[in-house]
Amino acid sequence: MAYSPEEIEKKFDSILDAIEEGKSLRKTLKEIGPSSKTFYEWLDADAEKIKRYARACEDRAEALLDEMLDIVDDTSCDYVGMDIGEGEASEIVLDKKPNYELIQRSRLRYDARKWLVSKLNPKKYGDKLDVTTDGQKLNNTSIPLVMPDGKTYEDLKNELKPEEEE
Repeated sequence: MAYSPEEIEKKFDSILDAIEEGKSLRKTLKEIGPSSKTFYEWLDADAEKIKRYARACEDRAEALLDEMLDIVDDTSCDYVGMDIGEGEASEIVLDKKPNYELIQRSRLRYDARKWLVSKLNPKKYGDKLDVTTDGQKLNNTSIPLVMPDGKTYEDLKNELKPEEEE
């Protein structure tokens, strides 16, 4: 299907909105179109669209972080069971057990999002954060060691070398 420039822009904005909300590109394209081939052709044809898509992916990482907080804060179904007592509130006996399946699923959902966020924005959320060099090469400066008697490290090394036989 051929799209007019206005339709392309409208569709592209819809796709970016969905991505910024945390949806995957594949799922978004399946729901609202176009095909992935067409979407990538749109990106290839316009450098500005590439920048906008990259920004949407960064925003998706932020949306996933919000989801992670929601997952770990939601304890609503961590226990299963029923009330087995009648009478006043102080007499009600609860027979509730941990819902291990749901707890494990929540842990898996959290871990999957944590991994994905670290890949979407490794500089900000990766396991190895570079807080000193901003990705630049370190320049090591050597400081000469001088003993109180004026000898340097090199002098000490030379003194300890076995003398070469002639």
